[in-house]
Amino acid sequence: MKRRCWPAPIATAALTLLLFFLFDLYPFKNQTLAWCDMKQQVIPFLLDFQNILKGNADFLLNMQNAGGMSFLGVFFFFVSSPFTFLVLLVPAEQMYLFVNILVLLKMALCSFTAALFFRHRFSNLNSVQILALSIMYAFGGYTMLYFQNMVWLDVMAMFPLLMIGLDRLIRQRKPLCYALSLAAIMVLNFYLTYMVVLFVVLAFGIYLRLTQNRLEERKQSVLLLGISTVCALLATGAVWLPSLFQYLSSARTVGLIESISSGTLLTSFYTTLPILLCSAGVFAALAFLNPLECWRDRHMRSLLVLWVLLVVPLFIEPINKMWHTGSYQAFPARYGYMTAFLGLLFLAKAISDLNREEGRFLHQDWPGIGIGIFLLGCMSLVAFLLLYYRYRDLSIYTRTLWLNENAALYFLLFTVLAVLCYYLILYLYRHQYLTKQYFSLFLLLLACCESVFFGSVFIGSAANPVSFYSSVFDLKDKIDDTDLYRVKNVHKYFDVNLLGGINYPTLNHYTSLTDEDFMFTMKRMGYSSYWMEVSSHGGTELTDALWGNRYTIKREYETTDRDHILYQNDRYALVKNQGTMSFGTVLQSDNISELKNLPGMTRRGIQQYLFTKVFGSQEPLTEEYEPSSTTNVFVYDTGSQMELVRENSEKDGELEYHVLVEGTQTLYLDCFDQVTNHLTEPAYKSLRVSVNDETVAYQYPTQQENGLLNLGTFTDETVDIRVSVLRDFHAKSFGVFGMNLETLAAAETAAPKVQLAQNGNHISGTVQGSGKNPYLLLPLSYQKGYSVQVNAEKTAEVYQVFGDMIAIPLEQGENKVTVTFVPQGLRPGMLLSVLGIFSLVGFWLFLRKEGYRCLRPLEPLALWAYRILFCAVLAGVYVFPLVIYAFG
Repeated sequence: MKRRCWPAPIATAALTLLLFFLFDLYPFKNQTLAWCDMKQQVIPFLLDFQNILKGNADFLLNMQNAGGMSFLGVFFFFVSSPFTFLVLLVPAEQMYLFVNILVLLKMALCSFTAALFFRHRFSNLNSVQILALSIMYAFGGYTMLYFQNMVWLDVMAMFPLLMIGLDRLIRQRKPLCYALSLAAIMVLNFYLTYMVVLFVVLAFGIYLRLTQNRLEERKQSVLLLGISTVCALLATGAVWLPSLFQYLSSARTVGLIESISSGTLLTSFYTTLPILLCSAGVFAALAFLNPLECWRDRHMRSLLVLWVLLVVPLFIEPINKMWHTGSYQAFPARYGYMTAFLGLLFLAKAISDLNREEGRFLHQDWPGIGIGIFLLGCMSLVAFLLLYYRYRDLSIYTRTLWLNENAALYFLLFTVLAVLCYYLILYLYRHQYLTKQYFSLFLLLLACCESVFFGSVFIGSAANPVSFYSSVFDLKDKIDDTDLYRVKNVHKYFDVNLLGGINYPTLNHYTSLTDEDFMFTMKRMGYSSYWMEVSSHGGTELTDALWGNRYTIKREYETTDRDHILYQNDRYALVKNQGTMSFGTVLQSDNISELKNLPGMTRRGIQQYLFTKVFGSQEPLTEEYEPSSTTNVFVYDTGSQMELVRENSEKDGELEYHVLVEGTQTLYLDCFDQVTNHLTEPAYKSLRVSVNDETVAYQYPTQQENGLLNLGTFTDETVDIRVSVLRDFHAKSFGVFGMNLETLAAAETAAPKVQLAQNGNHISGTVQGSGKNPYLLLPLSYQKGYSVQVNAEKTAEVYQVFGDMIAIPLEQGENKVTVTFVPQGLRPGMLLSVLGIFSLVGFWLFLRKEGYRCLRPLEPLALWAYRILFCAVLAGVYVFPLVIYAFG
């Protein structure tokens, strides 16, 4: 078996290296295929995990993301793979290049596991035919569209093993392979496991109903499936239970009914089509097989029904959303590897049937060989012409994340030709114009041609240089500070997760696990965020001090004489902020529960509220300024919001502020309406802002810059601010205000200082408690899972304050405080895992000792439970969303 399967990964790796060579990708040139989510999420988290493995960060309490969060859910969502541990061998600055090798290895693994399945299920396929089919799987549409989410390729690689496991369970009553495969998929990506479970329920029910006549066989199969599935889920409890809790607290969750009832009936099928079009041989097989004979063959009938069920969501949006747990932002076919693999089974079945036909001659027939060469030449020529003349149209996906009509049309043109070529070589083989050896050779060559074409479009077009990141990695290890601190960025200069990737603690974070309370708190405090991305740019000197933002990254031209520059390169400067606040402080409160949420007021009002509550001072910190003149715009204060309406909608309005700054102030402009995670807001791109005749924002707010706009720091001078109103809008929080830095500095200096240190998932230190009802305020994102010990005698309660910080009650005098974080669900999940592993081993030994007869009384219950589950899944995924869409 190994001899016949190993050529598949070797050939896949060779083809991938050929693409790397043709498009100047690493290891041949210093270009990466990383783009979109691979750049924004996968690579920074590989760097995070590298830091964790080296002991520079913690897995459970990871300060490099989102103000302190569990990395467990992030790991099992994005980078949980055996290949991930290879990051220990790679310098951090080479990670953007190393991902090329990771993609190559994972594609090779996909082809290897596919070869294992084809060898297992179709015993009369020869090595070359298995090789061709395996290459088709590795270079299929799913890989082409989604290689940027590399861990999905690991799940794709496990799917053929899951299919082997299901086959062994049904045919041989051996469930171990299935249980281990399902557990492995759960560990690799708990989110995609939802889709795998849907598939297992549907596939098992359809296959049993159409292929097994004996009721006793069905009962036994269902009971074995149920027990082994429960054992697999229990064994992976330490993965999915804490990850599930983390997901449920995120801003990603949406209303199911709202999601399904909105949008369109049809998907963006131009983008989902490559799942089908990149496997042209499937359509050739469908056209080649006799429909009546296939329908009479129960195995083929069950395969056809299941394949159609997996094709439907590629085109019907409400059903597609149900396959994605109710909603998705992009990547609209995350289950597509299943559709592609099942399609290849049609081709494998057609080839297998032809191999069984008698009367196969042994001599060569040169006309058949000539036709095969001609077909290969035509396919190669059309591929070359399309790539040469229509490459930009074809490669639009790597620029926009979606395909359009033109791209789909060119893909369809190539696929039609490819289908014809595959069909004709099948025809030549059936009618004995090609020997088995030559047919297999032409099948392989056509598969390679098709793979190079699609690989050129999707992988080749992604090639981009990595020189941009050298200046970012150059900032690494430039801070010598033993205290807890954070680093922020003035603007979004690079992907927000990368700051943590170079091992700097930060508030930045972008994943589907971004905590909702954290995101909305940051937005209300004046920081920028959208969708699931929170960035540390925005905010004020006060909020930076409270969150521990002690250092700032700026562009080198943004530095001023006031800045204390620690390090500077040709692009960025690392600046130490002037504040004296420690990481955490002591506050007084008679009723700490009143501080749980931020009040519903403007963002300027929130700054004053925080100052009063944290420092116990009634002194005004902020001062609001009114426009000195308006031109072509009316400003209405309705009490609940500000409305700006231009008198002449054809011209821009103007708000002019003539601000006399007394003392030292930082001026801010605010334009903020709703607390949401929407991609766009009504007020976006409404303003253009200049300060002293120098433009500071051509458009504000925007998707990436929707926090408070810093207009500059001024001392005893007059500042002229011009705000151009580009279109009418309304906002609940609008205006220009100043923050008195002298008042803030005095409060920070007088505030109690806290010295804390992190050791693993513990933060500890000695804190002096004084005054009435003292509390330790820590700038850690509040999550369930914190426990605190004060003076080693009692466990203190952890309070959520100011939206998403934590507060710990202190005693008078010296307090030895230890804060420990264990993700919610981890401890019970570990108990489930221990129970599941013992159950799985025990069940396997139980079956080996022929103990199944003891389980037979459970068969009727298992069968009825499965029937109910099957009907619920079928109706819930394929009927319910259509009803909701129609009447919602």
